[in-house]
Amino acid sequence: MTNPFDFLNNRLETIEELLKRLLQQRSPDAAPALGGIELAQQVTRLSKARLYNLVSARGIPHSKRGNKLYFNREELLEWVAAGKRSENKTVTSA
Repeated sequence: MTNPFDFLNNRLETIEELLKRLLQQRSPDAAPALGGIELAQQVTRLSKARLYNLVSARGIPHSKRGNKLYFNREELLEWVAAGKRSENKTVTSA
């Protein structure tokens, strides 16, 4: 009869190895912190035209170097979170 603790230990070692492999695969593909209009589209899910309108109105955080626009992923995430609407938990009756 096999020891149940040995069985569990083997399973845990297998899970640890799988997690290590997954983390190693994920690291090189880490999303860039700085990018162009494509990054802004991915983060905000807005069209290019809408993003360009927001840039011209200074309504979205960005940097411009020459003719190239740059967006910071963290700033965009904060910008999106800042626009979150709070829930109205009180209901008023007429």
